[in-house]
Amino acid sequence: MSEDFRASAPPAGAPRPYHFPQVTRETLGNGLEILVAENHNAPLVAARALICSGADRDTAELAGLASMTTELLDEGAGPRDAIRLAEDLGLLGASLITGTDWDASYISIDVLSRNFEPSMNIFADIARRPMLPEPALERVRSERLMELLQQREEPSAIAGKRFSNLLYGSGTYGNSVLGNPDSVTRFRIADVRRFYAENFIPNNTAIVIAGDIQAHNAVTNIRRLFDDWKRGPEPPRPAISPKPIEKSRVYLIDRPNAVQSEIRVGHIGVARSTEDYFPLTVMNALLGGVFNSRINLNLRERHGYTYGARSAFAFRRQAGPFVVSAPVRNEVTLESVTEVLNELRRIRTGDIEERELEDTKNYLVGVFPATVQSASDVAGRLLDMELYDLPRDYFDRYRENIAGVAASDIARVANKYIDPDRALIVIVGNASQIREPLGTLGYPIHDLDVDGNLLPVA
Repeated sequence: MSEDFRASAPPAGAPRPYHFPQVTRETLGNGLEILVAENHNAPLVAARALICSGADRDTAELAGLASMTTELLDEGAGPRDAIRLAEDLGLLGASLITGTDWDASYISIDVLSRNFEPSMNIFADIARRPMLPEPALERVRSERLMELLQQREEPSAIAGKRFSNLLYGSGTYGNSVLGNPDSVTRFRIADVRRFYAENFIPNNTAIVIAGDIQAHNAVTNIRRLFDDWKRGPEPPRPAISPKPIEKSRVYLIDRPNAVQSEIRVGHIGVARSTEDYFPLTVMNALLGGVFNSRINLNLRERHGYTYGARSAFAFRRQAGPFVVSAPVRNEVTLESVTEVLNELRRIRTGDIEERELEDTKNYLVGVFPATVQSASDVAGRLLDMELYDLPRDYFDRYRENIAGVAASDIARVANKYIDPDRALIVIVGNASQIREPLGTLGYPIHDLDVDGNLLPVA
């Protein structure tokens, strides 16, 4: 047999057919949305409560309040204190997670299907009747303040916080989901309970069930547990207020002992509802969203500046940031920023090889089925469907929409949504080593402290 077959990888086969599970929907009289998808691959059920209020509802004075509220949900609920709650969930083999991101808050339980009903009784208590005890607030506050203190020593965390604050100010998206030491210190249990009362209401909530269960049984169970939940006034959603960027500029946060520079380059992005979501997804994957992307191959493979660099659009309900991030050696900070800006300009030119584009699309199409295999995967997709008001056939057509992106689409969205000449460049590193070289970029350099305060010119 000829050994020529070893010279190249075998061609990829055609994608296997995929159909997203059928979704049963119902809306209760109190406004609660119910979505159920059967997935009988394993004897597991994933239950999610989606509360459509996240850290976007925080104020500058009480930044981190939404995440503090969800962190206290498992500190006792209904007739169970925190210890009893943990014990009962443990006896059922159920895993509980609560949390908050920018757009929403979540309660998640994963459990064997045979224990679905008793687990849902606890789930309903957590959603509807949390104790939110004051002693727990004091303990969690102490833990969070310690976490925030540790983040002040982490260049990556510093760079991320300063980038967001410079882009959005102190309003929505400009704070940290966790808040800051001043805001966390201000929390009172009355603030937590007020946030819960105003936002954890049925007409601001969806219950998502996915897994090894009959849809009508799940709906019946949810109706039994939530039908008498009283609706309330829908909480207003604050608008983002990004600061205009007339020309690129550099913000430098000095870390005298740093051997690396944390780089962030970017600007305002686009909301998840954009009609250009699929071209943007492919464009970003090609630019910096996957390992074989241009930015990573440039900075890591070609130049050896970093172990990894990436770009991302934070698709949120309102326009999140577009940002390129990379930790690089101090001595190549200027070169790294220059190469990032070069790649941002290059992607706008339409200089895209057909093989490069097809490989990127094939990767995105190929990995998609692996992201919707388990009950938890499907539940996560249902959360996206509800939170971002996606079409009902959205995930059935996902691969088709990715495959339909053309090279002309890449150039169009790159020119529309990426502007390297109006970008924030935030760098956390050893200022004595990197300030002078960065001056050759020709952009103004502003020195900040760790908290974002402008320092006087030396």
